[in-house]
Amino acid sequence: MNYNKTFNFLKSLPSKLNLFYKKKSKSVIKVNNKSKNKKVFDPVTNFDKSFEKYIRSLIHKKFPKDSIIGEEFENKKSDNHFQWSIDPIDGTRAFIIGAPTWSNLIGLSLNKKSKVGLANFPELNKFYINDQKKSYIFKNNKKKILRSSNNNNLKTVKIIGNFHGTLSYERQRKVIKKFGWSFRLAGFDALNYCLLAEGTVDAVIEANLKPYDILPLIPIIKNSGAVVTNWKNEPAEIGGNIIASSNKALHNKILRLLKPFTKKND
Repeated sequence: MNYNKTFNFLKSLPSKLNLFYKKKSKSVIKVNNKSKNKKVFDPVTNFDKSFEKYIRSLIHKKFPKDSIIGEEFENKKSDNHFQWSIDPIDGTRAFIIGAPTWSNLIGLSLNKKSKVGLANFPELNKFYINDQKKSYIFKNNKKKILRSSNNNNLKTVKIIGNFHGTLSYERQRKVIKKFGWSFRLAGFDALNYCLLAEGTVDAVIEANLKPYDILPLIPIIKNSGAVVTNWKNEPAEIGGNIIASSNKALHNKILRLLKPFTKKND
């Protein structure tokens, strides 16, 4: 795998995506519910679809033989072992109401292992990315190496997360009770994990993530020194209920606390 080629490609995308968004932002946002269950609101906008079409075109031009999975369109299959994942707007609900925390998520996996990822935040004018060894934040044309915290004290750690409506209120209450005041529900989507990589928070606990929600973030998290798996300590690439911790010691402690909740809803 050519890390330099992939890294340089992903690093070139934020300026293109931000310009694309600036031009597109003159359009009216059109919102639809793509859920088959009409009691559930799963929003998609014309911006989601336009972003994904544009990103797919950029990937196909540079890496025509690779497969692509995305949130809004059918998978593009390939015979090689490289797969791109796209979440064109991670945080569509935030996007709809004008909150600036939404992002474009793009990542590359090799043999089903996530290797390089990009989380671009057009409204926050920053992006997160990794190379083979390290993770970085680029903001105001300045690069900073990311390093997760080494705090593993459950009494002082800062934990954020979101259950995305998949756990009953009673189960949510029990999970939160396990962690006491340390746990705060926060709907920042991909930004949760980027803050973890920065060392601002110590852990992220979420439920019901699709692969494209987490795939681009996995290598950014890992190369900052943090750990990410599902609640059963299996690879995060499969999605589902996800736990990301700033260090291995903290991760093991949280996994033990979450063990009673892995029998269902995972």
